[in-house]
Amino acid sequence: MCRATPARVQRIDGDTAWLELDGRAIPATLATTEAIHVGDYVLHYAGVILERLDAPAAESILETLAALDALAQEESRA
Repeated sequence: MCRATPARVQRIDGDTAWLELDGRAIPATLATTEAIHVGDYVLHYAGVILERLDAPAAESILETLAALDALAQEESRA
């Protein structure tokens, strides 16, 4: 399943932001957004940053996605 996911910006190199996702560093383009800084939470999809998120919104989305993943795993075992 493909979905947009929140991640935190770890570093910025030119037009590329390096995001932390599940312990991995993944690149995403900054070409579609403005005013993104190290430490910001962003919503990204397929290597593109869609928007900047505040920390409470990002954490809420991550909690919801984790709960959905847990439900999906339970259903696959049933």
